[in-house]
Amino acid sequence: MATAERRRQAALIAVHTSWANTTDRAARTAAATAASPVSLDYWEAKLRAEGRVREEDIPAAAVNARAAEMRRRALKSADARRRNKTAKQDAARLAASA
Repeated sequence: MATAERRRQAALIAVHTSWANTTDRAARTAAATAASPVSLDYWEAKLRAEGRVREEDIPAAAVNARAAEMRRRALKSADARRRNKTAKQDAARLAASA
């Protein structure tokens, strides 16, 4: 039986081989990109499913929905960085006082 590390290495080789043999990377990832919150298609589909926005307003609303989500993520990321920085400073102070 293969060890976990050996299986991991075999999987990495397979992944890199697969990507090396991919002639059109954009086509390979197109479905995932379209289904991602980065894509306006994602937001348009979400807004249509919710049914709260008129059809003619969906493209503009999708731009706003995506911008709001990206700003939410940026704030969340900044908060996490701030918490991590504070935790590291606290740990350094504790270590220095010990």
